[in-house]
Amino acid sequence: MAGTVGRPRKNSPRRRGSTAREEILDAAAELFTTQGFATTSTHQIADAVGIRQASLYYHFPSKTEIFLTLLQSTVDPSLELAGRLEASDAGPALKLWALVAVEARLLLSTRWNVGRLYQLPIAASDEFTDFHAQHRELKEIFRSMAAELTGRDDQRIELPFYLAQSATEMRSNDGVVPSPLSSESLPPTAVMLADAALTVLGGVPPEDRVARTLELLTVN
Repeated sequence: MAGTVGRPRKNSPRRRGSTAREEILDAAAELFTTQGFATTSTHQIADAVGIRQASLYYHFPSKTEIFLTLLQSTVDPSLELAGRLEASDAGPALKLWALVAVEARLLLSTRWNVGRLYQLPIAASDEFTDFHAQHRELKEIFRSMAAELTGRDDQRIELPFYLAQSATEMRSNDGVVPSPLSSESLPPTAVMLADAALTVLGGVPPEDRVARTLELLTVN
C-alpha cells in the first residue's frame, strides 16, 4: 500500500505560518540571523519546524534557495511600490517619502530582523546575481527620486536609501514583530526616517504623506 503523500511531522507545529513554506522561512530567518548561514544546516531548520529533513526539500531544493527567498522578501514589495509611484500623480517629495517609509516599514514588520541577512558573507555570493541586480535597481530608484529634489550631482542623493535601511539597526531580533503591517497607520520609526530623508535633502514632508502612502499601498 502506498504511503501517505504529504509533509510528515515529527511532532505538532511549532512555528508561525499558515503554510509549511512560511514555517520553514520563519525558522530559517531566526537561525540565519542569530547564528549565520554557514553554521545553519537544513537539519536544524527542519528540526525547528518539527518536520523531517526530507520534507523540507519538498518545499525548497536547498538552504541557499531558502536564503534567497528571504532576501527577495526585502526588496520585492518596495520595487512594486516604486512602480505604483512612477504611475501615480504624486509629487517628487511624496514619492521619495513614501518609498523610504515603506522600505523601513517592511524591515520593521518581520518577526526576525531579516535586514541582517545583507551583512552575512553569503549575501555577496555570485549565486544571487539576479537579486543583486534587483537590489541595485531599488537603490537607483531611491537615488533618482532624491535627484528630482536636489539634482543628480548632489551627494546627498545617496542618503535616503541608507536612512530607510537603518531601520535594521533600530530594531531587535527577539522574535517579536516591532510594527505589524497595518492598512491604517505607518510605524512611527518609518515616519521619522522618511521625514529625515526629506529634511536632509532640504525638502518639506507633505502634510498628507501618511494618508497618501497608505492609499498607494492598498491600490490593487
